Amino acid sequence: MSDKKLDAPAFHRRAKRLMDAWKAESDGPDSLLVIHGKTAPDVYNKTIAIHLWLFGYEFSDTILLFTKDKIHITTQRKKAKILQPLQDAENAVPLEITVISKDPAPENQQAYEKALATLKASGPAVGTIASEEPSSKIVAEWNTVYSGSQSEFTSRDIGPLVSDTLAVKEESEIKHTKAAATAGALLMQDYFVDEMAKIFDEEEKVTNRVLAERVEGALASKAVEKRLKAKVPDVDMIEWGSLPSVQSGGKYALALDAQSNTDALHAGTVVCSLNMRYFMYSASVSRTFMIDPTPEQEKNYAFLMELQRLLVTWLQPGEAMGDVYERATAHVREHRPDLIDNFGADCGFVTGFELSDSVNVLAAGNKRKLEAGMAVVARVQLEGLTNAKATDARARTYAYQLADTVVVGAEGAAVAASCIKKPNDVSFFFNDDDEPAKAEPTRAKAASAGSAKARGGAARAPTTRTSAILPSKFRSDEREDESSVRQRREHQKELLSRLQADGQRRFAGEAGTDGEEARTVRRFESYKRETAIPREARSGRIIVDERADTVVLPIYGMAVPFHISTIKSASKSDEGEYVYLRLNLVSPGQGVGKKDAAQDDNGGASFVRSLTFRSTDVARMAEIHHGITGLKRDQAKREAEKAQLADIVEQDRLVQVAGQRPQRLGDVFMRPLAEGKRFPAALEIHSNGLRYMAAGRSGGTPVDILFNNIRHLFFQPCDKELLVLIHVNLRNPIILGKKKIQDIQFYREASDAAFDETGNRRRRIRYGDEDEIEAEQEELRRRRQLNKEFEDFATRIVDASNHDVELDKPFRNIAFTGVPARANVLLQPTVECLVHLSDAPFFVLTVADVELVHLERVQFGLKNFDMVFVFRDFKRTPVHVNTVPMKQLDDIK
Repeated sequence: MSDKKLDAPAFHRRAKRLMDAWKAESDGPDSLLVIHGKTAPDVYNKTIAIHLWLFGYEFSDTILLFTKDKIHITTQRKKAKILQPLQDAENAVPLEITVISKDPAPENQQAYEKALATLKASGPAVGTIASEEPSSKIVAEWNTVYSGSQSEFTSRDIGPLVSDTLAVKEESEIKHTKAAATAGALLMQDYFVDEMAKIFDEEEKVTNRVLAERVEGALASKAVEKRLKAKVPDVDMIEWGSLPSVQSGGKYALALDAQSNTDALHAGTVVCSLNMRYFMYSASVSRTFMIDPTPEQEKNYAFLMELQRLLVTWLQPGEAMGDVYERATAHVREHRPDLIDNFGADCGFVTGFELSDSVNVLAAGNKRKLEAGMAVVARVQLEGLTNAKATDARARTYAYQLADTVVVGAEGAAVAASCIKKPNDVSFFFNDDDEPAKAEPTRAKAASAGSAKARGGAARAPTTRTSAILPSKFRSDEREDESSVRQRREHQKELLSRLQADGQRRFAGEAGTDGEEARTVRRFESYKRETAIPREARSGRIIVDERADTVVLPIYGMAVPFHISTIKSASKSDEGEYVYLRLNLVSPGQGVGKKDAAQDDNGGASFVRSLTFRSTDVARMAEIHHGITGLKRDQAKREAEKAQLADIVEQDRLVQVAGQRPQRLGDVFMRPLAEGKRFPAALEIHSNGLRYMAAGRSGGTPVDILFNNIRHLFFQPCDKELLVLIHVNLRNPIILGKKKIQDIQFYREASDAAFDETGNRRRRIRYGDEDEIEAEQEELRRRRQLNKEFEDFATRIVDASNHDVELDKPFRNIAFTGVPARANVLLQPTVECLVHLSDAPFFVLTVADVELVHLERVQFGLKNFDMVFVFRDFKRTPVHVNTVPMKQLDDIK
């Protein structure tokens, strides 16, 4: 404790503020007495708040006595030594420190009597915190001395004085409050939402308390710590203000100290509250998540969200706290009178060292006024709501709560940290509302949390009718379907107008070239000087110079070189005793194809289109023709290779991890292969990328993938698949072997053949069903282990890249079949892409690159239709996905 250093200017500034507020009271006490004994580590009260606010630390067994002109501190020797520098500060409030022994002793009597005499000299009215009763051996010793003269004093409660003074915060305190709010928002939207969605997706049996404990433990995980470091200066100072609260299943207690119960997490309405501290300053965030909500529930939530938005605008300096609550109540009574009985008893409270200030509460009748610098938890609640359409008894009763930490400024209030709140972000749809008579079972539609971008609701789309029998006997249901179709068409019109406006903006001022680049005649140079022409050409012979990629032709006795690129084609024909060699040259306007649509910038130039030579030497002319065609073939091959490598970008060097062993995922295979044979190797995480040492006969070839070249990172589990894999889609292709590669995949087989089951002694004594059941259970266990190992490694890749790379996961439950290449495959949507990763050729389509999707062959009577993806870059060839089943048309729309 001796290494603690106090902020003397802050102490005296704040002590003066407290004393000025006390002196300003007309009927205030004559002195202030704050006694701190010993408390539990997780207890925060007004006494502790005063210590933290004045000193920055908590000093137990200490008596603070404030008189009108001086502060008297009675404490133990070590603490007095720490407090000593406060007496020597400039502009200091007069301060006197009296030392007592650590344990109760007779010599302490003199110090207590001195403090008692100071109390008597100040006056009979003593201000104390009435709601608190300190306890410790030192406090008991003081009470023995004080009890003899207690009848001479009258107690006054200074709790409201302390609350009002500490409620208005300085700039540094506001920063700490915002940091606490940021930590709570990050844990809510980056951990809790993902964990809850995963539990519902995998149908895991988890209680509310277990989920709350997982959220509590997330603060100690390295993944969350790395994310917090990017937003909070000192992560070590983040702690829980209280245990996280998770409530579901019809039992809701929306009090601030509500605890999670041991009932199973219910897929209905889930209320989560997180209370954080940063440098002891508190912040709170609370959200409600809806699973398969009814239209009425969505309407109630939208109203509550709008009410909270208005509540924040009403938090203005000078506004009475009770008046804010009255305005909120009036708004509910005016717009939703059916919810007035369900509305909460308050609209929030001021927060600080104490999570909830019991004095400054936004409740009816509170005349205290808001001031700039206050941090307020703006909270709105609806309790005891009933879902009449619920078939599950636990879903019949539900409650909503929204809470955010808000900082009141001179110009108004602002939310300290944004967190997901919109209906699309907190609504999850796992089941369709189709009738049981439907022949085909419906697929679960889950708007799972992959990232903040894709969380939220999936709109209910009408299913395609496969029978002449109406799905419902009520016409109102048909009208609801027609309404959904009409809304979708209106939305498509809005998207079309937006695309047209965007296109006009993108292509404004460009000349009408019909999307084609203007082609010009390319210039080639065969020789830099005339002396470089081969000597054999001087004899008037045709020379094929392979070194210069040139054909030297005799024209009017002169040797004229023609680069092989200027020769379009060469043909040889025999007529009698002569052999004719015809050379067709490249010239503007000669053909109608794109390759021949060249233009020359010199309008007065003349071009030779063809040359014909005649000779009686058949062998010589055949040799020349063979040489020209071979040279043309080699030149075309080089041009093709050059075009293929045009988008290859040279990568930076991989920076290997120094001083420690890199994180590895062992025994994985890579696709495509670097060499002919398949060997397992390890995938390593380094400072700025990944390295896979592809094993082979040549000793191994390292394959390096840098984080800045990874566009998409996918993890696909082995559920209903033969492989568990990590797939990397690159921004710029790389050369692997002699091929250009855009996608690289690292996988491991999940089949039984990949595991050795020999030596199992139990197989000798078990037969039949028991053996098969055990084998099935063992395979499920292996698959879960593989999924966990690969997903954990993919998460470590994301962490190592400082989240420049985001992990994506296919949603198999909303997949559909189609033919993107040669075979009919399963196409699975992800947060940002449409992918097929199980077999080569891989298919990865980034949705952000798509301008529009055109559906072809959508006709009554056809079983399939086609999709065409047109990209925003019109130079890219559109992608076709053919033979999509017609029954999936509405889901895709």
